Amino acid sequence: MRWFLRVALAGVVVGLAIPVATARASTTVEKNIPFDATVEGCGETITLSGRLLGVFTEQQLNGGGLLLTFHFQPQGVSGSNSSGIPYHATGLTRETTVFAPSGGFTDTFINRFHIVGTRGAPTYYVKETAHITVTPSGDVTASVDNFSLECR
Repeated sequence: MRWFLRVALAGVVVGLAIPVATARASTTVEKNIPFDATVEGCGETITLSGRLLGVFTEQQLNGGGLLLTFHFQPQGVSGSNSSGIPYHATGLTRETTVFAPSGGFTDTFINRFHIVGTRGAPTYYVKETAHITVTPSGDVTASVDNFSLECR
């Protein structure tokens, strides 16, 4: 599931990549990114569709570094399980990457995706916080990946 979400989001980011700007900063807001997914959660197959709000920022930093961020948020994403019970998606996915002028980088990824059940159906929570710091020589000096799936 984690791999699928990260690959799917990476595909969206590549498809909507912000061109390298001559200005020091640029932000692009995409309000209608299509979202379709089938999720196995809480013992159910849940099919979702709708739109995502996406905010993409690129900022050149003093000294030659680069800051890239993306933020996705469901906008009217809903669907149902195999029994026809409605579900609604809420939450956010955000990634921030800082490239140092010297060649190292840090990356922080946060995903809080909640598939909210109605009519007494459980809510499926996907939670991930990941971070990595890499030195200019390629050494990883920090690496964290906290991931959980919950049904409540």
